[in-house]
Amino acid sequence: MGTGGALLRRVTRIDPLVWDTLLAAAIASLTIAVGVLFLPEGYRRFDAEAWLLTLLINLPMAVRRRYPMAILGFSGLAFVAFLAEGYLPSINFFGPLLGLYTVATLYPTRRVVPAAVATFGVLQYSGMSARILPWYVIVCQMALVTFVACVFGGRNRLLGERNDRLAVLTDRLRRDQEERARRAVTEERIRIAREMHDVVAHHMSVISMQAGLARYVFHADPDTALGAVRTIEATSAEGLDELRRLLLVLRVGDGDWSGDADRAGGGAETREGERPPAGLDRLRELADRVTASGVPVTLVVTGPPRPLPPGAEQCAYRVAQEALTNVLKHAAPARATVDLVYGDGAVTVRVVDDGRPARPPGESTGQGLVGMRERARMYGGTLSAGPRDGGGFAVQLVLPTVALVEEDSR
Repeated sequence: MGTGGALLRRVTRIDPLVWDTLLAAAIASLTIAVGVLFLPEGYRRFDAEAWLLTLLINLPMAVRRRYPMAILGFSGLAFVAFLAEGYLPSINFFGPLLGLYTVATLYPTRRVVPAAVATFGVLQYSGMSARILPWYVIVCQMALVTFVACVFGGRNRLLGERNDRLAVLTDRLRRDQEERARRAVTEERIRIAREMHDVVAHHMSVISMQAGLARYVFHADPDTALGAVRTIEATSAEGLDELRRLLLVLRVGDGDWSGDADRAGGGAETREGERPPAGLDRLRELADRVTASGVPVTLVVTGPPRPLPPGAEQCAYRVAQEALTNVLKHAAPARATVDLVYGDGAVTVRVVDDGRPARPPGESTGQGLVGMRERARMYGGTLSAGPRDGGGFAVQLVLPTVALVEEDSR
């Protein structure tokens, strides 16, 4: 099977001119053999002139693909001369037929029709020269032969055009697939960058505030300073663990790391000893960590909790994390409330603080809120953020659970 396929590929790579030359030589040789060996009574002997005319009729077929119309006309005229000299008319008609087939293969119908009419006339002259069948039988016979040559040539032309279109579509599909692959890589890089922004911004904010607290009370209240240092230790360890999970995506394909892309992207599996990706079940832990950093956070859960797809869980968690990080960075001292509402058709996460009455305008359009909006749009949700009447700031994420379930089922 493999050897036959390799041989077929090698044969198809041979220049068509080689095949046409062999075919022309074979037709000329067979025609000469028949003319020499078969001589019915009443026809001229197959002499040197017949040899020459036979070669002129058939050998030009070697270049029929390059000059189809010219070769058909030359071969037809040489065949008429052959018939006019009184040689056997039942031979040498293969050259004009092959020429007509080639024209039908390479040209549209409007250009084939005149060539077919001329070839039919030559073949009709050949049939009449035989003086065997009635003229109307010869007309039907030669019309059928001409029609068959045109039909087969036309079908071959249509097949070639279809193959050309298929090649164009295949190339376009390949380019589209490459473009989709590049776009997927870009989107994955953006996702990783967004994840790293959220992780680094939140954990470094907590560490910074705890380090400041530890420095401030280091001599006056060693126990509080020790608690702050412990919080720094736990926060930095958690941040490193999440960064390591994100960076595993960049190690896909390196031996034992090949299965870690799903875990890094929020899949259910984790390595032994690793914590699962952040989800709504860790909002309490997030609230406690921010509370320990100086911003009291109240978590309120409404409705019976239910699991969501891992990506949606992580999206909701990251939005709450980013919102609380902004409270730490821009609104402290303040109090914050995280409302997690499990509704019939949606899950809502709302983070509200009672910080400064107004935020600087530029803060509401920063990278953090841009990332949150991108996350919400990725899962078919909406995100609204802005100052509250009377002071403070509110961030609200709404994720439609119906869309999430359908996406997860796919």
